[in-house]
Amino acid sequence: MSILFGLEPDAEIDQGIAETTVMLATTAAAAQAGGSSYTAAGFFRSPDDLNRPIMALVTCFCLESEHTSANVAIAGLEKVHRSTANGPVEIVELPVGPAVVAQSVTAGGIAVGADTVEIAEHAITAWIPGTKVVLGLAVTSNNTEDWPYVADLARGIFDTFEWVDAPV
Repeated sequence: MSILFGLEPDAEIDQGIAETTVMLATTAAAAQAGGSSYTAAGFFRSPDDLNRPIMALVTCFCLESEHTSANVAIAGLEKVHRSTANGPVEIVELPVGPAVVAQSVTAGGIAVGADTVEIAEHAITAWIPGTKVVLGLAVTSNNTEDWPYVADLARGIFDTFEWVDAPV
């Protein structure tokens, strides 16, 4: 597996890859079961430690909405996320229009034999209103050490989002 990251065959990254792969597979399955219309995983090397893999999951949810304007949707999304968030919530202006961006951290664990490996799943989601829908575009990772890089990647993804035609 190490060779796939351009590393020496004996590089000690297998436990990290195993932990992250389980988290991503579980999250992807849950996202799909929960109505995700798009799910993809990306594998990267940490800029701080080339032997540490970073894996990130991108999911996209499209929710029907009867909001009367983008501003009404943004106000409602901000209110909901500020009342339920366990991380920062902000209103941002993307090239496609306003969005609410919410971050969260959820503690969890993965059973490995008789032991449990503690993990923290980080998420950053842009909630982008269309005319009849709200799109949730999320990036998640359990890589705490490199979370700032993953969050920066997510913001780049958010900046490139565009509606194919007029927003639905």
